Amino acid sequence: MKNKFLLSVGGVLIALALLVAINVLAGVSLAGFRIDLTKNKLYTLSDGSKNVLAKLDEPITLKFFRSKELSDKYVAAYAKRVEELLVEYKTLAGGKLTLEVLDPEPFSETEDQCVKYGIQAVPVPEGALYFGLAGSNSLGDDKSIAFLDPSKEEFLEYDVSKLVYGLSNAAKPVLGVLSSLPIEGAGANPFMKNAPQPWYIMDAIRELNYETRSIQPNVAEIPSDVTLLLVVHPKGVSDATQYAIDQFVLRGGKAIVFVDPWCEADEPPQDPNNPLQAMMAPRSSELKRLFDAWGIQSPTDKFVGDRKNATTVTYSNNGRPDQASYIAWVRIPPESLAKGEVTTADMGMPLFFKQPGFVEHKQDATTTFAPLIQTSDDSMEVENSKIQFQANPGELLKNFFPSGKPYTIAARLGGKVKSAFPEGKPASPDGAPAEGGAAHLAESSGEISVVVVADVDMLTDATWVQVQNLGGFRIPRKLSENGTFVMNTLDYMQGSTDLISLRARGGSSYPFLVVEELKREAEQRFRDEEGRLLDERQRVERELNDLISKKGDASEEVLMSAEVQAKVEDLRATLIDTQKRLRDVRYNLNKDVEALGTKLKWLNIALIPLLTLGMALFVTVYRTNRRKSA
Repeated sequence: MKNKFLLSVGGVLIALALLVAINVLAGVSLAGFRIDLTKNKLYTLSDGSKNVLAKLDEPITLKFFRSKELSDKYVAAYAKRVEELLVEYKTLAGGKLTLEVLDPEPFSETEDQCVKYGIQAVPVPEGALYFGLAGSNSLGDDKSIAFLDPSKEEFLEYDVSKLVYGLSNAAKPVLGVLSSLPIEGAGANPFMKNAPQPWYIMDAIRELNYETRSIQPNVAEIPSDVTLLLVVHPKGVSDATQYAIDQFVLRGGKAIVFVDPWCEADEPPQDPNNPLQAMMAPRSSELKRLFDAWGIQSPTDKFVGDRKNATTVTYSNNGRPDQASYIAWVRIPPESLAKGEVTTADMGMPLFFKQPGFVEHKQDATTTFAPLIQTSDDSMEVENSKIQFQANPGELLKNFFPSGKPYTIAARLGGKVKSAFPEGKPASPDGAPAEGGAAHLAESSGEISVVVVADVDMLTDATWVQVQNLGGFRIPRKLSENGTFVMNTLDYMQGSTDLISLRARGGSSYPFLVVEELKREAEQRFRDEEGRLLDERQRVERELNDLISKKGDASEEVLMSAEVQAKVEDLRATLIDTQKRLRDVRYNLNKDVEALGTKLKWLNIALIPLLTLGMALFVTVYRTNRRKSA
């Protein structure tokens, strides 16, 4: 008996030793082996991120600052998600990326580093919560994410990859600005009083650390060091300029193009002898040959009106002030923007457009077409002639007949395309054959990256910012999210094609669908019961009023009669009974949720151990019976 006991204890010890040995061997031999079973592949980097890491030429250090104790209390699950994702970056970087996880305790050197890198301290009742990421390269360049907001988890991979890409490509990007409007102002001219100031959008762009360069509208070739091109209201540009843009895009340059069917900022020169000339002058812009090659079209003779998202304005109606929804001034709320798009993220206010055009994707197009900003389906196409002389908001609204479909105001284009000039560089205006320049490209070697916006007025100060001049400084006050959209788009397209290929990922937390369904059902029962309560109360009150009216005079004797008092008591009893039923519905809701929680606890805590115990007992009995039979 004693020997059997020793053998049993020895067997248990041997089993434990084997278990430890297997775990150690698995940890060594399977260190790089991962299986991602999450729904959105949260722990598997996108191909774009992998390409960014594969192209690292110099070492990069990432520092993950998170207040251990406070993050465990407030963002525990997300903190673990971030750290595991950063470990994945380190694993795939091939030794080019170092990861440090730091706990910035109060008054420590680590907290001083947070201040140095601009990591934001979020106040919580227990102190300051640090939860950010900083990176540095061998050249001493630093970049950071001040706070890793859990509500923006879907953009986590993009933000980290963008930070890594920025550190590995530290050169200041050159933004070429080609416009037929004075977007850069009139410049320093001592002979001009009240010279036009640069549009504030240009100040905001320069704050993004861009080197901006003005490009003339008649340019024949985009400079080779320009990496991103901003085209604003290309009105009447020549084939030579369109060819320059065409070749720039085919070479891999990125472009953001703003066109407009009716641009308010485009003010034609006034002729005192012919006032109608300015009214009749066209205010549209387009790049027809390029748009045809890119597989899109944007009409220049009509804009889109949106009744649902119209702006309420005051106007003169037959000499009297009146108000109406002006369908030509469209405000797109944040909830109507494209989901999961970096360019339309972080919007807390509407986007504002004046007489916006629309972009359509042709059926035979070889490009990809991703709508970024769309009107509601309560929209229609409106001829420019309706506002050419004097816009009447009331008349536009009166003659509004919605098409029942949304219209795309801004879209992102991708895919491979052929040149809009298959015959090569066009001849010069004097008829002489084109000479010089880079070799002609007949098609793109990779995917193009272009964003087209069918409204120019959205860039003007009046639509998105109020600027005050205080002591020589221009102080802005934001009126809409137009500037945010432009900054997001520039920032997004500044990165490599690998970054542009990234999309928002799903979150790591999921709602309790069954619990939510239980709550919805109980809430519906509650509302139904509440409706019956109100109906019952109104019925009794009507009967009470009828009773009093039949008595003629609502004197004290009538009100205190036994019949009236019985009705009053009946009303009170009905109210009390219905309130009790409402409480029962709420109680049953909580009871159903608690019962579901209890089931889940039993499944997680008790069922698996019980199954394991049952299996062990079965094996024990089976072996005992075999020994007895032997």
